[in-house]
Amino acid sequence: MWNKIVTWWNSTMRDRPYAPGRQIDRYLITKVLGTGSYGIAYLAKDLTDGSDVVLKQVKPSLRLSPKGEAMQAYEQKVLSTLSHPQIPRWLHSFTYRKDSFLVMTFIDGPTLEEALFDQMITVDEYSAARLMKKIAEIVAHLHEHRLIHRDVRIPNVIWHNDEPYLIDFGLARFLGDSPTYSAEALSDYHSEKQLKREVAPSSDLFALGHFFLFLLYSSYTPDENASEQSWEQELSLSPAIHAMIRRLLQLDPPYHTVKQFLCDLEDYLRESNHSNIRPWSQ
Repeated sequence: MWNKIVTWWNSTMRDRPYAPGRQIDRYLITKVLGTGSYGIAYLAKDLTDGSDVVLKQVKPSLRLSPKGEAMQAYEQKVLSTLSHPQIPRWLHSFTYRKDSFLVMTFIDGPTLEEALFDQMITVDEYSAARLMKKIAEIVAHLHEHRLIHRDVRIPNVIWHNDEPYLIDFGLARFLGDSPTYSAEALSDYHSEKQLKREVAPSSDLFALGHFFLFLLYSSYTPDENASEQSWEQELSLSPAIHAMIRRLLQLDPPYHTVKQFLCDLEDYLRESNHSNIRPWSQ
């Protein structure tokens, strides 16, 4: 037990983020954006031109580990092959005092997690379907380039200028490449986690199903006296949306491609024929 405590303490101390105001190479850190499993993200100013960028640092405790520089190098490979207006662009990479950094374009705006839980926005069914179409189109673009994101979640979508932007490609993998976990390690996870980490379109489709539910639950008011029920019991959904989510979650014969899901979404939106509707309200 003591060894575990010492290990945890050492990694925690080593992985303390650089403080705002610190200059790293030609970048001045202005904010710590967050810490993930593999890295630390910062908002920084490029002192050469004054632009805002994102620095992504490999955790010092993971230096030379399979989850360290190797994962960052793969993320660089992924981002450098993509060119999409709603995906961050890789700018360059560098090393500073043994710390490895990835530099990306900065996208200003709240994540959908912040919008849903901090700003308390609500999304009706039609607006949720419109938003899902925009997000699914980004995912379809990735799949056309044989790339699986494997982490399509509300913290990884930023809302900027009325458009969603998909970020965090740390777990992304090209079809045919090995996953971040070995088969032996992945077998220890429950079936849902295994599905989420597959290097296959089914991974992102499954994630889109949960993403859809997060949006739909924003306008749900629970009965404090009622026991917790399944989403099918709690949400009042149209038959079309209900059927789509069941297919995304593989409860019914699943979609094989994101384009199949998009076809159903487009049919629903065309038949609903709403216009001039805001994506959400507070």
